[in-house]
Amino acid sequence: MKKLLILGLVAIGLASCSKETLDYAERDTALNLLRANKWFEVTITTKEEGKDPVVEQLVGGEDTQYIEFRANGNAYIMNQDQTYSNPIPYNMPEKKVLVFDGITYSINEGLIGSIKQFTGTNVEGSKTTSILFKRR
Repeated sequence: MKKLLILGLVAIGLASCSKETLDYAERDTALNLLRANKWFEVTITTKEEGKDPVVEQLVGGEDTQYIEFRANGNAYIMNQDQTYSNPIPYNMPEKKVLVFDGITYSINEGLIGSIKQFTGTNVEGSKTTSILFKRR
């Protein structure tokens, strides 16, 4: 009887968590993983119908070392000369959405399960922009 009472209380506790609360908890976990370490390679690829893809190495080339996301809502790129770039605004309104430098990307992977890398995609008409973040 005592076990049934405890099981009933646990069930009521779990049922009282709203979907919104669970979504925010998952988003906060993903956001913490984004901020937890440095990203050593960031590549932005833009594909437009009828044109060759344009690939930009934002981080990991000759001039840059890494990018880090800080709790102030800005990301900073560490340059090879040990100076930081201008702040790049970001936020994560949902667990699978990253707004980076004013562009909204849908995160393709589960960020919570993918600690080494993740890809975001933005589609506007015939133009698709993908951003790939990698750790070491």
